Amino acid sequence: MTKEELQMMTDQLVQGKVDNVTIEKKDFMIFREIWINHEKKDQIIGEALHNGNIIYRYRSN
Repeated sequence: MTKEELQMMTDQLVQGKVDNVTIEKKDFMIFREIWINHEKKDQIIGEALHNGNIIYRYRSN
């Protein structure tokens, strides 16, 4: 995936348009950069899956 696609998926997650986002192992480093710089990163929670994939959910306070 491109950085722009991952950014759009992250925005949709935070806006509540999707319940979760699954990031594949090969896209993790790109996503990590987006996540680290996101103002709501503490509310974007990841759960490790098999084969290095991670599912992220947004937890609003």
